[in-house]
Amino acid sequence: MDISSKQRIIIISVFAIYTATLLIYSIVTRKSLKNGKGDYLSKFYTGGRSGGIIITAMMVSAGVAGAGVFMGVPGFTYTFGATWMVCCFFSIGSNLMVLGLLGKRVGIVARRTNAKTFIELFMNRYNNSKIFGLICGIATLFFLGGFAVSTITGGGRIFQILTGQDYRIGLAIFTALVILAALTGGIKGVASAMVIQGAVMTISVLVLFIAGINSTGLSYTETIQSLMETNPDWFLPGENALQTTISYAILWGITTFTLPHVTMTALTYKDTKTLHRAIKIGTVVVAIWLLGLNGLCFITKYTFAEGTLATADLAIPSLAVKVMPAWAAGLVLAGVSGAVQSSMGGMVVSLAGTIVSDIYKNIFNKEAKPETIKKLNIAAIFVVSIVIFLLASNPPELLAKLITYSTGGLTVVFFHTVLLGLFWKRANEYGAISGVISGILLYILIDQGILPISLGFNACIMATLLSTVIAALVSLVTPKTPYGIIKTWFGKIQ
Repeated sequence: MDISSKQRIIIISVFAIYTATLLIYSIVTRKSLKNGKGDYLSKFYTGGRSGGIIITAMMVSAGVAGAGVFMGVPGFTYTFGATWMVCCFFSIGSNLMVLGLLGKRVGIVARRTNAKTFIELFMNRYNNSKIFGLICGIATLFFLGGFAVSTITGGGRIFQILTGQDYRIGLAIFTALVILAALTGGIKGVASAMVIQGAVMTISVLVLFIAGINSTGLSYTETIQSLMETNPDWFLPGENALQTTISYAILWGITTFTLPHVTMTALTYKDTKTLHRAIKIGTVVVAIWLLGLNGLCFITKYTFAEGTLATADLAIPSLAVKVMPAWAAGLVLAGVSGAVQSSMGGMVVSLAGTIVSDIYKNIFNKEAKPETIKKLNIAAIFVVSIVIFLLASNPPELLAKLITYSTGGLTVVFFHTVLLGLFWKRANEYGAISGVISGILLYILIDQGILPISLGFNACIMATLLSTVIAALVSLVTPKTPYGIIKTWFGKIQ
């Protein structure tokens, strides 16, 4: 869309000031990484297990609501119809699913075992099986890496709107910012920045919602009625609408605990009181984001005719530039890009942890020296970030497609791994390994149409269901988990 030079300068200036402020803040948090409790890995990946209420709430909220909620789903809705708004609303329960379902038990067991990462924790549950750890590690690198690609793609597209410059320049800038934030503060630095970004994003969504409604010259209901008259097909459910809605209710709502960069929050909170309050605050914040941004999907469809957007993912950023003063649009876009950076930072830290802690240290070299681990961790953050940048250089047209495929893959890997491991004593490493391998194979075969048993649902639904059954059956016919592990995981929780 066309932006005057004056508007562009103001927007870029606000964006630059906001980004510089966050960058300085990330550098300041480096002191807390040096002075926190525990060894280097513990401080880097868990923040010393001292996360406060707001940090805990925002880690889950920003982890779930990255580029997908701000750009991907509105883009899908603009393209395919209003049904997709319904699908996205199930993410409102993400804090409850992650912190409520898993939080207390995971937090206590993580302290008992001194687990620093999501995979390390469940390696302990499954008898420290190196095969289990290696398979889960590789699957995480692939699927969470795909999720990270979609997230940073959102940041690059925001830069494109702001400057009119090549999308890849924005990618490079975002990659550099994420590397710096991750290296300087670890998970605590990333999470601390999420608090600022979450506050700015919440205010931005509310202001943009009001400005968007006023921009049409009609009331909100009149805008929707007009859209129904001019574009009635957009409101009609598509093929397999019921199965689609159920699939995404599960994928984007119920199974958010299978996302490693989100569930690692349960390893970082300070105490149970913090956990309970974080659930309430996080749920309210995500509800504001989803209601505001999904509510704006009617406005974007009304405002932008087909073919006027460079890509449908730019619907919300384009609306901000169109209906708000330049300084306010700059702040909104800075807030969105900040959320993208935070979400991306959490993923990079999680991916680096998978490589260094889960695969290298826990599987191949348990006696690795702290200095070696620190150097490898820095190298892993650089390598992961650069690989993500290269893969994002040629992104899919719609972010939601890549997000959906990636979250589906993480669901088939970790759904039974987490639930059976936490709530069923009989679950063992043989069942977990069988479930992960069968789940990935089934997901690929069903998704590609080679095994036509989806029944209209997303491929991950049937793959997850069948792999969970396989994991349970194999666990029943193989040796039990050692008593010591069962005592650690199922012993009395105060």
